[in-house]
Amino acid sequence: MRALVKAERAEGLTMRDEPVPQIAPDEILIKVNKTGICGTDRHLFHGEFPCSPPVTLGHEFSGIVEKTGSSVSGFALGERITGDPNIACGRCQYCHAGRVNLCRNLQAIGIHRDGGLADYVIVPQKQAFPLPTSLDPAFGAFCEPLACCIHGTDVAQIQPCSTVLVLGGGVIGMVRQRRRRARC
Repeated sequence: MRALVKAERAEGLTMRDEPVPQIAPDEILIKVNKTGICGTDRHLFHGEFPCSPPVTLGHEFSGIVEKTGSSVSGFALGERITGDPNIACGRCQYCHAGRVNLCRNLQAIGIHRDGGLADYVIVPQKQAFPLPTSLDPAFGAFCEPLACCIHGTDVAQIQPCSTVLVLGGGVIGMVRQRRRRARC
């Protein structure tokens, strides 16, 4: 399979032919349809963000279930899915406190584990989410950045008719909700 791999040097990516990855009993092999390129990927490319090279980049992706591990249930071959790239350990003090984003043993797909800028990616069942077949695969790849936007809105307690200023470039800074303007 083809994979875009972050090299071990400070900057650089290499297109490689890699074997199709083998799954563990609790994992799903996804045939990738679409992958987003995030600002984090840019930082990884430039060596400005810690990762575990050599590693295939791409933490925003969607695809089709190609194979499931022996203990996976609830997912069918050919089903369209996406994955949450942040794999928390569930055992550290932060995980027990519900602060999985601070997990001391966090492993991220596309940063510490091979990601979606390849023909195939592996996702643990607990990180996999089905998508409607009617959803364009490109929109499926935007589930992760959309989740970040929604979480930020929730944390900031932004309510309908609030006035906000969004600073920063990139897709997340440009996400706009298209709906009728509420009367405030």
